[in-house]
Amino acid sequence: MRIKVKFLKEYTIDFSGLKQGVHQFDFKVGKTFFSLFENEDYNDATFEVDLALEKQSTMMLLDFSIKGKINVDCDRCLEPVDIEVECEEHLIVKFGEEMYEGTDEIVILPESEHQIDVSPYIYEFIQINIPQRRKHKKSDCNPEVIKKLKEIEVKNTKQKEAEIDPRWAQLINLKTEN
Repeated sequence: MRIKVKFLKEYTIDFSGLKQGVHQFDFKVGKTFFSLFENEDYNDATFEVDLALEKQSTMMLLDFSIKGKINVDCDRCLEPVDIEVECEEHLIVKFGEEMYEGTDEIVILPESEHQIDVSPYIYEFIQINIPQRRKHKKSDCNPEVIKKLKEIEVKNTKQKEAEIDPRWAQLINLKTEN
């Protein structure tokens, strides 16, 4: 746990000492970052995060530009596949009496707070921009696995056809005629 706290300090911005205006921050995100969020789904990950923080008198505007790739197992053939991810995300930080995440884009920090840890936001932004189906193009999948999947699919289809109650077989003919 101590490693986690030390590691995430890299993503903590002390905004109290910043003057009003735009400030740039650059972060590198890798597999270790994701493992600290207990996400072991990735074989590897490399991301660059550019953060423009605009400090105003009553709030801060954070603009994240995230670009990189993850390496995961293909959902179709289970071979490793690189997935490119590129996104632009925005966060508005206002100040109030207590910590509150109003919406996806608005966070309220206590007025007594002087730092913000952007690591959970970076993690969330990357996560929501990764496709749910992680796979190669069909031509890049392992051909042996694809062949085996087709064999299983044909076998299952034949099995289902054989299981049809003869009383319902007439309805299938009606369905396919139109």
